Amino acid sequence: MHPRQSHSRVLSLNFLLRVLTLVAVSLPVKAVSEPVSFGDLLQLPFENVAQRQAYGSSPQNTVINVRGSDSSRGVITLIHGGCWSNAYDRNHTLPIAEALSNAGYDVWVPEYRRVGDAGGGWPGSLEDIIAAVEFVIEKTGQHPILVGHSAGGHLSLRAAQTGLAIGAVVGLAPITDLVAYGAESGGCQSMVAPFMGDDRYFPNDSYRDASVTLSAINVPVAIVIGKEDPIVGATQLAVFNAEQVTTVEDAGHFDVIHPETEAFKAVLTALKAIKKEGR
Repeated sequence: MHPRQSHSRVLSLNFLLRVLTLVAVSLPVKAVSEPVSFGDLLQLPFENVAQRQAYGSSPQNTVINVRGSDSSRGVITLIHGGCWSNAYDRNHTLPIAEALSNAGYDVWVPEYRRVGDAGGGWPGSLEDIIAAVEFVIEKTGQHPILVGHSAGGHLSLRAAQTGLAIGAVVGLAPITDLVAYGAESGGCQSMVAPFMGDDRYFPNDSYRDASVTLSAINVPVAIVIGKEDPIVGATQLAVFNAEQVTTVEDAGHFDVIHPETEAFKAVLTALKAIKKEGR
């Protein structure tokens, strides 16, 4: 090939690459495909530079404080889910903890004893959450907002029934009714019996006591859930008033804790609104 022809071809290729780049930049890009999966959460980066502190004597009794330069919006205690099982730890919630910190909150993320840990399950898991929240209150001198996802939403709402000095509760696709939930089929549903210390599902008064009683909560409550959630369904929302619930179109179970989704925007909106209601 003649050198002049070769040079001309290189120029043509460069021009084509520039055009393709401009077209790509101009196209609308969706941040994440929704509904998101648990695997999508695990792919999210986070700084992981937060301070870890002990709030109790068990190895699981630690809390991570993710505090940004601006924490003017208040304090959040973020309770992770995972079907009450020690197969799931708090790491998958650290990206949303960081996003909440960037939004102006002082965020505390406790670990707690779960099914599979000595003393985990009912009522040990709840006792740990209460102890963690009391620790946060002591450290910050503020009334934190409890934000809990799935099984963590159950524990957050149930802890609010004990009269803790909290400002509000925001449940993200929370499990509320252990009797109804344990009767359903599914992996998370099958963990109700082990959480209650049973070899098989045998609902009794202890299941009802472990469930959420909205009338026993004396602080504002808001719920955010995805309309396409396959893990927590409508039976778990029956306890709430319609005005307490925000349902996000096209969102699944994990969208509410993924900081790049429309559901996360709804969570931020719920937090701002409930902050005005709370103390």
